[in-house]
Amino acid sequence: MLNGATVILRAWKEADVPALQLLRNDVELQEMLMAEPRPNSLERTRQWLSERSGREDGLLFVIATAADDQPAGFVQITELDRRNRTAFLGIALLPRSQGMGLGAEALALLEAYLVRVFRLRKLLLKVLTSNTRAIAFYAAASFNQAGVLRRHHASALGYQDVLIMEKFLCAASADEDGA
Repeated sequence: MLNGATVILRAWKEADVPALQLLRNDVELQEMLMAEPRPNSLERTRQWLSERSGREDGLLFVIATAADDQPAGFVQITELDRRNRTAFLGIALLPRSQGMGLGAEALALLEAYLVRVFRLRKLLLKVLTSNTRAIAFYAAASFNQAGVLRRHHASALGYQDVLIMEKFLCAASADEDGA
């Protein structure tokens, strides 16, 4: 468990499943996350949580409010590359939890953990170029644009451009010799 002033990053528990099911069933959000929107039962949500939590090349934390331990969303790491000390970030907050600084605090807690435990030096992410709110959030968190994959992601609107963003993590980026 990672404790912050207003958020906790922790493992998922059964009581979180209904709230996380809401995120998994939010078609607009799933499209913005470049996931395939489809109906998710409680059981399917549980399976997704178990699978994501058990991966060797990733992590999943529930973002919970520190005051009452209620789920606010999740943050995940995928493609954790221990040799190159890089990983991909994904984050999603319930609508009721957005705009309160919870995502920024969760990201700061996660970054410190990744540097401390995995000596991660760089965090990457992919975001639709049309998702200006998310891009502004990542830019405010010191992510920089690394490139654009043109007409890359298939959606109901056709193929969309995907922005790749990266952030060198302060404590880890000073050690570039691969040691």
